[in-house]
Amino acid sequence: MTSQTLLYAGIGLLAGMTAGWFGIGGGTIIVPALILLCGVPYHVAVGTSLALIIPISLAGTAASWKLNTVDWKIAFACAITGMIGAVAGSFLIQKVPEMVARRAFALFLIYASWRLWTK
Repeated sequence: MTSQTLLYAGIGLLAGMTAGWFGIGGGTIIVPALILLCGVPYHVAVGTSLALIIPISLAGTAASWKLNTVDWKIAFACAITGMIGAVAGSFLIQKVPEMVARRAFALFLIYASWRLWTK
């Protein structure tokens, strides 16, 4: 196994752990890690992160379902519009220059962190 493969595996493990702990992983862990640690371009990191959400989310959902901590009414309502938003967002982000997208993403993470910390 190459060191790059081990790095990807470590990113996956960290993303999975944060998904289980906080309900996050893709955007907040995988995207920055792929960009900063692996040199992956922003748009490829976002697309890769979206692909990784499926298996990570399924595993986390199965565990949460077993623990009876899923509100299926909320999940179904958000799932339909979330899928529509993901398709629209995937096409729209391709029109945004990489540096602008990276900075907007960083600002969003800072704002979300600040709101969570102060609320």
